[in-house]
Amino acid sequence: MTLSSADPPGPMRISRILLCDDSPVERLALAHLLRREGYEVDESADGESALHVLKHRSIDLLLLDLNLPDIDGFGVLAYLQEHRPGLPVILLSGMPLDEIQREIHRLPKQELPPLLIKPVDPEQLLQMVELGLSGEMP
Repeated sequence: MTLSSADPPGPMRISRILLCDDSPVERLALAHLLRREGYEVDESADGESALHVLKHRSIDLLLLDLNLPDIDGFGVLAYLQEHRPGLPVILLSGMPLDEIQREIHRLPKQELPPLLIKPVDPEQLLQMVELGLSGEMP
């Protein structure tokens, strides 16, 4: 049996997002927002646990704070640039831009994914998530 264009599509796969932020308040608020929009959300509070999830789960998009305990966001980005270069990433940070510029040298590829400055605007975040998941993010 072949599918025609009139056949209904199969069930849509729900996108899984990893939210990595060391602030429990921000993580809770953003996770709630994303779940309300229908996304599955895994949470991590530091770079080490984020790397563990990235190595052992199928993740469609990463929301990543740069200022994290243990392994910071730049350490996570360095891993991704070498091992998961196609994974969409959106940075969430309150770190001053000049400090971010100073840390870019730590990355194998000296480029950053899109950055949203904290406090994050919920509508802007949801738009960026949609772009990232659709493959249309700049």
